[in-house]
Amino acid sequence: MLSSFLMILFFVNIKTAVSSCAPSEFFVDGQCCPMCSPGSSVFRACTQDSITSCIPCTRGTYTEEPNGLLKCFTCKNCDEASGLAVLHKCQLQKNTICGPLTGYFCSGKARGGGCDQGQKHTVCRAGERVKSQGTAESDTRCEGCPEGTFSTKDMSLNCTAWTDCALNDKVKYTEGSSTADVQCQENSSVGLIVGLIVGLLFVSFFVGAGVFIYLKIKGKLSRNQSSETEDKETEGRVLPIQESMLPAPNNANHRSKAAALTRCLQPKHDDRSIRLQVS
Repeated sequence: MLSSFLMILFFVNIKTAVSSCAPSEFFVDGQCCPMCSPGSSVFRACTQDSITSCIPCTRGTYTEEPNGLLKCFTCKNCDEASGLAVLHKCQLQKNTICGPLTGYFCSGKARGGGCDQGQKHTVCRAGERVKSQGTAESDTRCEGCPEGTFSTKDMSLNCTAWTDCALNDKVKYTEGSSTADVQCQENSSVGLIVGLIVGLLFVSFFVGAGVFIYLKIKGKLSRNQSSETEDKETEGRVLPIQESMLPAPNNANHRSKAAALTRCLQPKHDDRSIRLQVS
């Protein structure tokens, strides 16, 4: 019980001694000593015969206020894995100030200024458009393309209106969407007319070619027939002339020659067979 009372009394006396120090002093070894200035720390506390001895902060450390610290604070590290980059380098009297990386925004504020957490900006996808660009303090805002418009790329600033097929004398065969344009095709009546014209041209070409070939063949046949007719007429004119040049036949000679020819053609009888028949 007594020990607890003495402990309480000790802390009360310390608190009383500290509270009795001036704002620019710190309490150490039962007395108030002058503080060190920002950018330094205590090297040796004051005594009855000497004042506080201070030492500047080493590189990578700092103190921002008057203090009675025996060691300076370590400078803050801006971690890229947390989406942070150095905004202001650490100085003897000022800690590092971090900011978000490019393409990131600060999602967590740091005590004393700066950022302690960065987050990547949202990417507006196809079918959307950017409503507001992201900054170091805020994220990107996206919105869907209105009806009748579309976008095909990420981070599109605007949506494109669907094609009006009727303006190009075409008809729509595929409906548009937020990520694709309307698909058009040729008007069926126009296509039919064009097809008929092309068909007629082909038919005319083949008919003309056929007629040309027919006439050519017919002309060749006509020439051949004319040539044959001329040959026959020539032959008819020559034959009578040849017959008229032959001598007239002798009837007596003609009969004698015929009789001789008949005798030659009759079979000859063996004399032996004749004798047998007589006997």
